[in-house]
Amino acid sequence: MKFLFRTVPVVAVLAGAALAACDQTPPPVELTGKVKEVVDRTKTTQATYAVYNWNEESRSGTPVLEWGAEFHSGDKHRVETPRDRVIADCKAQTGAALSLTTGKTVEGPFVARAACGINTNKAFLAIAWQGQVKTPFGTADHVRLVDKDDIRTYDVTQAGVIVRSTYAQNSPEGRLGLSSEAVSVLSELPATDMFDKASLVRSYVPDRFKTAPNLKARSSISRGPGLHCQASSDPGISAT
Repeated sequence: MKFLFRTVPVVAVLAGAALAACDQTPPPVELTGKVKEVVDRTKTTQATYAVYNWNEESRSGTPVLEWGAEFHSGDKHRVETPRDRVIADCKAQTGAALSLTTGKTVEGPFVARAACGINTNKAFLAIAWQGQVKTPFGTADHVRLVDKDDIRTYDVTQAGVIVRSTYAQNSPEGRLGLSSEAVSVLSELPATDMFDKASLVRSYVPDRFKTAPNLKARSSISRGPGLHCQASSDPGISAT
């Protein structure tokens, strides 16, 4: 939300520092079975959609709400937050990400791996498909992925649209994180010229989606069981 792109920078920094002290790191696992099917669905979908999200982050222990949006058409994808604008070609595995904070743009395949569907830039330590859940946008598959920094969950529709996601720090005391929830999923884009590098100079998110919605209840961000260094820890995650 998600850099890159559905996470909070301070979470990654703190998680990296905590895990640097680990004597052992579990070996990575391959994406297989139902989890691979769901992840691939987010990356290869040919659907046209505009997803407008509302994100709750923890910054220095304080909850912060901000908008986010993702746009997709064929192989092209775009992500926007108040701090970042990203475009990617999911088939060609190319992309460019502009930081509105620094004014700098980075390019490369890692941008596409992060922007197109579920972020696969980091090796997974554990994976699990945890069934199907009901969302305001239909039934979705719920998957849980663990890497060295984060414990992530995603709700993915049959069209490959991520309508809910969470990030939590993968450490014994990780409480910081991100919760992103779609407030609107539309089958039309606000414009068609939004997927090239030149388009990064402007935002395509309508103003009405930059105002906080009236959410009756948001699920709190919780770390949950992960894979970290304490011998007494219970991983609690199946690698299926």
